[in-house]
Amino acid sequence: MTKKMFKLACAGRGVQPSSMDKPVTDWLAEELPVEEQFRLLHETGLWDGMDRIPVDDDQLKLYLKASDKYNLPVLSGSWTYVLGRDEETLKSNLVRAREVGSKFHNLMVWAKHADGHYVTDQEVADSYLHTYDLAKLHGITISYEGHVDMWSEDFRRVTKVAEMVRSRGIPFNFCMDYSHCIFKIENEVEHAVSQMRGDKESIRKLDPFNDDSFADEWLKQNMVVWTQVRPAAPNGPLNWWAFETGPWDGLGYNRPGRSIQYPFSNPKPGEWHTDEWHAHKLATTKELVRKVIDQYLEVDDSKMEIMTIDNINLAAYGTGWKYNMFADSCLVAKFVRELYAERVAVYEAKKKAETLDAFVNAHRS
Repeated sequence: MTKKMFKLACAGRGVQPSSMDKPVTDWLAEELPVEEQFRLLHETGLWDGMDRIPVDDDQLKLYLKASDKYNLPVLSGSWTYVLGRDEETLKSNLVRAREVGSKFHNLMVWAKHADGHYVTDQEVADSYLHTYDLAKLHGITISYEGHVDMWSEDFRRVTKVAEMVRSRGIPFNFCMDYSHCIFKIENEVEHAVSQMRGDKESIRKLDPFNDDSFADEWLKQNMVVWTQVRPAAPNGPLNWWAFETGPWDGLGYNRPGRSIQYPFSNPKPGEWHTDEWHAHKLATTKELVRKVIDQYLEVDDSKMEIMTIDNINLAAYGTGWKYNMFADSCLVAKFVRELYAERVAVYEAKKKAETLDAFVNAHRS
């Protein structure tokens, strides 16, 4: 019997039916009321849950009420953490995650420690082991993510840290958001930010069409418990409608948003900051999703449990865009469900062929 599909959730920051009159905004006060977000998710029939952690106890009550009304759980949530500063924040987030019913909490650990030094692999591994024990008390599965501006932006470090954690007898749970690799393809500045400029093999491994990409490396370790899918394009256009801090120290808010999001369908005139949209640029995102689904189907004990569609409203992503970001997220979700059905058919045909071959060979002998 074919496996039931993993859970599919929508990032709360992406539940914005934005438009020419109401562009994507990253201000919390301008997001839709919590109940309206849940209503929109429920009405599409596409989603198994919401991906968002309530920011305080008042919002927690709103989430619980809306989740119960629309029978749509809050499956997961993510937060950014500075080692040496945010340990108490982590504790309170885990409590709220438990109380809202989340099963997963993802940590994005900043590249720098609170005292200013760049965190080491050992410090990341130690923080993971500590967090793993804390989360276990709440019945929550944690994951650490590959993400820009974090320790893992040098993607070569991920397996090193995973091995350090596993050497202690603890599984390393990884959240794979491959948009952070895809947008760096063919982008020399981003290669440098990842400390990989000149490392031809690592640069090549960014591309999921290679069978030894970083995605393959992580999937083969069966440590991906959570996949975040954000449509992204190799060397995509910068977001000239929003500005953010540059990749180097001390430059302040001095550059357009990094191109870690790409519309899943062709924006109408005026909805985007460029007319250079090409469907073929989404091929890398689609290939990544295929690889995740195939691993999930083919590995009996695959650790993959949840996929979130991660269009979001921050500067490096969709801030200022005038397309309908929520509709775009729904298009991605439909693609995932349709591709899953296709890959199930391929998988089942393959298994039937193998069974037939085995039967024929047995009778020949």
